[in-house]
Amino acid sequence: MPIPVQAATSAEEIAERLRSRVDDDVHRRPENMSLTIAPDGMNLDVPLLFSCRPDRGLDALPPEGVPAYTGQIRAPEVSSALDVRFWITSPGKASRLVREARHGAEDCARRPRSPYSGSDLADFDRWGWHGVQAAAKEEEFIKDSDPDILSTIVAARGGLLAEVSWRAMDPHVLPLSQETAAASVLAAVGGDPDSPAPAGASPRSVLGVMAAALPAPSAYGKNMKAWPTFDPEQDTLCPSAGFDQNVYGGAPTIRRRLAGEVSIRTDVLLLPDEQAAEQARTRPLTWSDWVNCETEDKSHVRGSHVVRPLTTGPWTGQVETFLIRRRDLSSRAAQHLVANVSVAVRHGTTMVYLRWQGPAGTDRTAALRRGRAALTRTLALLPAAG
Repeated sequence: MPIPVQAATSAEEIAERLRSRVDDDVHRRPENMSLTIAPDGMNLDVPLLFSCRPDRGLDALPPEGVPAYTGQIRAPEVSSALDVRFWITSPGKASRLVREARHGAEDCARRPRSPYSGSDLADFDRWGWHGVQAAAKEEEFIKDSDPDILSTIVAARGGLLAEVSWRAMDPHVLPLSQETAAASVLAAVGGDPDSPAPAGASPRSVLGVMAAALPAPSAYGKNMKAWPTFDPEQDTLCPSAGFDQNVYGGAPTIRRRLAGEVSIRTDVLLLPDEQAAEQARTRPLTWSDWVNCETEDKSHVRGSHVVRPLTTGPWTGQVETFLIRRRDLSSRAAQHLVANVSVAVRHGTTMVYLRWQGPAGTDRTAALRRGRAALTRTLALLPAAG
């Protein structure tokens, strides 16, 4: 890939530099032709070097609320796709997260476990990027063949943080073409190593301005902090806590998830055209077809689900409200109501999805009103672009 002189300083620049190789295929789910599936991209909140799965927690959580990019890179020179993720943060945080990813991988290598048999580690130092490369065997896929090998590079260059991963089926052959392609992608984004490394996000980028405009976590309630990954206690959506509406490969993105007195999710996407933006806007609401769910610990309160049009400032879309009855698994008799408010809006090619979840208490209407007000205030702070 071409290597620009200067490093990218915005998620928009990253998307533009990778556009010729990104897999941007949009398709429809066979069982529901009305549901459009976005181009593939790894979830931005999955921990770095997740394939190693260290037993003692997952410390290397990616930065939240910063310009980011995820997507799959395909090229005829490589046998399988490269999964790439980039974040633009401070140089100090990027370096710290690389160290945390390395520590997790070292832990994995020392204590092999099923279905992963540990990892091989090496330093990565190419094109101005400094980090770690790990290869983990996924033993759960073994039948009559060799295990899947998942190789991952986590590296930083100034305020750029990157993860590139790929699969190889033969554990005895170094997937050299994939490694070369991964380095090429990093070079395309990081620029000439003789040029300065970026100190952070460009103040002129659309996503940089929007990320800076997000309210402080404390604006939503008490004890608000980064949402623990894969914590079902913080998500009341049915059918599962892991359902993810807004992974869209190839689109510059901001993602932030907070938990405390209430739970807050923020997604901002810059889409290539208005049709894609509208498809992305409606996607988070399509799960409502499944909302009459009954699980071990939660159930939808029938009749509470309402979707209404919403226009506020330049943003146009819908607001969705519903109630979930949560059961305390330690005490079958204990249960409480959780109010859910979601806003899915767009302006031009910019899509914003906000979700608020909080205790309904004894006044359900007041709780839903509180959630809607919190999300409307957030929208008012975001500058419209696109």
